[in-house]
Amino acid sequence: MHIAILGLGPSVTQYLEITKRLGGRRAYCDETWTINALGDVFACDRVFHMDDVRIQQIRADAAPQSNIARMLDWLKTTSTPVVTSRAHPEYPALEEFPLAECVTQFPKAYFNNTAAYAVAYALMCAPTKLSIFGCDYTYPNVHDAEKGRACLEFWLGIAVERGVELALPRTTSLMDAMHSQAARFYGYDTLDLEFKRDAEGVEVVRTPRGQLPSAAEIERAYDHSTPIAEQQKG
Repeated sequence: MHIAILGLGPSVTQYLEITKRLGGRRAYCDETWTINALGDVFACDRVFHMDDVRIQQIRADAAPQSNIARMLDWLKTTSTPVVTSRAHPEYPALEEFPLAECVTQFPKAYFNNTAAYAVAYALMCAPTKLSIFGCDYTYPNVHDAEKGRACLEFWLGIAVERGVELALPRTTSLMDAMHSQAARFYGYDTLDLEFKRDAEGVEVVRTPRGQLPSAAEIERAYDHSTPIAEQQKG
């Protein structure tokens, strides 16, 4: 089973482009799962909203015209299953995350964001492929990072270990997918790498680069005090 999980980051637009070109989401994946209010934006089979609606209601009462208040109105009426931390009688679609079963199956489980719960839930369904859109956390033009990337990548590592194929949009920073292959193999600055796979394994072909970077270019690569986009401009 191929499951696509949609977060609220900008790379979610790649899911829209792919499914639009294919003529519909079923042509791309078997199920689409969304995070929070995206369940009212994209057609989907399951929604993950791990925040307790009791906490969200406090936020909504303080700001009745906010996006949180509008999302709660929708959550009360949707018929799409919504996975959350704690059910509530005024929200009939809510179903509680199977925490005991998850921690039994994954003893080192930890969660600091909703997307990580979604991936763990997916792994309990034994998928063959996971596609992750809109779970970006860091951005080329912003030096601050949103909480959660490391936790989600931890769960994606478990997925790979279990033989699950991963698909990520080229515009996301998750697992450094937005960077070139060369940038994702630290230390091989003087070589171009080519990977040839066959039934017996992988052969790594190393080709020396004809031109090495300047001292200024090397120092920019080591400089983490500015956003990536600013480094690339230099």
